Amino acid sequence: MKTKLIGVRYCGGCNPTIDRVRIVSEIQKMLPGGGTLASDTNTAPWETGIMMCGCVSTCIDKSEIRNLARRWIIVAGNNVDMLTVPENEIAQTVVEKINSFS
Repeated sequence: MKTKLIGVRYCGGCNPTIDRVRIVSEIQKMLPGGGTLASDTNTAPWETGIMMCGCVSTCIDKSEIRNLARRWIIVAGNNVDMLTVPENEIAQTVVEKINSFS
């Protein structure tokens, strides 16, 4: 089975309301076999990307970032794709979305 690369782009972290690094680590641990997270843009374009924004301003949501993946899951503070999610459920919610794309 070929490894599925899922791109991750972080915001600058100037005003985080969530622990972005911990959540991404949890996502990596929960991914089914064959899935791995990548932040190296040399591996883009990705099929799926995760914008990991610490707050709701979603400052990295720009066209040059959007062009790195075919579809995006946007984490913006306690929101995943504009739905409020408790911080301790963000990783599971993201993994469920990734799995739904398969």
